[in-house]
This record gives sequence, structure tokens and C-alpha cells, in this order.
Amino acid sequence: TKTGYAWAIARDDRSWGGSDPPAVVFRYAPGRGKEHAKKLLGDYAGLLQCDGYAGYKSLSCGEANGPTLAFCWAHVRRQFYDLAKSGAAPIATEALRRIAELYAIEAQLRGKSPEVRRAARQAKSKPLVTALFTWFEMQLARLPGRAPTAEKIRYALNHREGLERFLGDGRLDMDTNVVERAIRPVCLSRKNALFASGDDGGERWAWIASLVETCKLNGVDSQRYFTDVLTRLVNGWLESRIDELMPWHWAPAKNS
Repeated sequence: TKTGYAWAIARDDRSWGGSDPPAVVFRYAPGRGKEHAKKLLGDYAGLLQCDGYAGYKSLSCGEANGPTLAFCWAHVRRQFYDLAKSGAAPIATEALRRIAELYAIEAQLRGKSPEVRRAARQAKSKPLVTALFTWFEMQLARLPGRAPTAEKIRYALNHREGLERFLGDGRLDMDTNVVERAIRPVCLSRKNALFASGDDGGERWAWIASLVETCKLNGVDSQRYFTDVLTRLVNGWLESRIDELMPWHWAPAKNS
């Protein structure tokens, strides 16, 4: 067998009232090197919200006009959640409580305009974030260098600039959960990929996964969608009208 990777990019502007339809795009690659991220992103130089994977960091730092990185608070939270589960990690438990305060503010801002979101974050979230990082530094000074909690705190501190970026831009969410939700079914069904045949099969797998997950974001039943679209294609649907078959255009007509 051969190991391949599905790289995922998601766009979902609904949290700030954007008009572009939500979509997920998977791309197959035979590895996880930064060259694959570069190929995927091309000359994109806008905001890129991601986890702390080194391939994204090197892409941003190594290019004069590379993307601006915003990091994911869900990944920070997950670091402390795993520790707090034991019930014997009070620092991790307190970190979760503080992060939850930020998410409570975000829940009130969902669907609001970028300007409203930014103003509220500056007034309410920024003081909490500043206090959290100050608290992190204080706790780190008290902990043994190799302690698991110290490792999790260093992860947050090392990504501070990107974690704070959502405070100044209302288009950003706090996390990359839209991507996390999209890749979960791929991860859970990865054994099925044993029959993908190779790199060419991996590419086809990524195309289908892109359509399935984009259907989900647009409230479309993917089985009905594929049945209808494949029937139309077989019956001679014009290539010049292919955009009409995208899930965000198909949904209103089929669900009305």
C-alpha cells in the first residue's frame, strides 16, 4: 500500500454574513511537505486560517507575498482538554474556562457584520486574550520545563500573533472547525481508500469528497445531488452550463 494525503481548504463566510456560498475543496498529494501547500495555494496572499503545522509557517515566512496566517483556538483548547480529562490538571482546567469565555462572546457575534464583530472583539475579547497570555507566562515560569502543561502553554505562546489575529479582523473565526468537520468523515472512512488504486485514485477520491462536503455545507442531500447531476451529464448537459450544477446553485431548485 501507499500513503497519500488529502489536503483540505474550506470557505464559509456565513459567520459574518458573507454572500459567497460555502465550499470545501480537497486536493490529493503523495506527501505533507510544504511544496504541496505551495502548489495548493498558488500565489494566494490573503488570510489563511490553519493549525500550527510547520508547512504553513514556512510558506508564510519564506515568501515575500505569502499568506497571512491566523491560528486556531480549537487546537489550543484541545491541548488543554486532553490534560484536564484526568481531573488532576488545575492549570489546564483554568485555561479551558478562560478560552470558553472567548467562545461565549463569539456565539453572540455569529452572523454579525465584520465591523460589528471587530468592534466587539476589541472591547470584550481583547482584554481577555491579553490577560490569558499574561497568565500563561506566569504559569510557565512556575512549571518544570518538561511538564506536559508547560508544553501546551508554549504551544499557545509560540502561536500568539496568529491566535490574536481574529481580534483585528471580523471576517476571521476563532478556529478552523469548518475544516475539522469536513475532514472527519474522510479520516473515519480512510480504510476505504485502500481500494483507491493509487495516486490517480486518490485524486478522484478528493474530487468526490469535495462535492460531498460542499453539499453538506449547502444543506444538500449528496445522494440526491449525485443521482440528479450524473443523470443530467449522461443526457448531454452542456459544459458551458456546468456552474449551474454546483451544490450552491442546485440546492434552491431541488429543495424548494
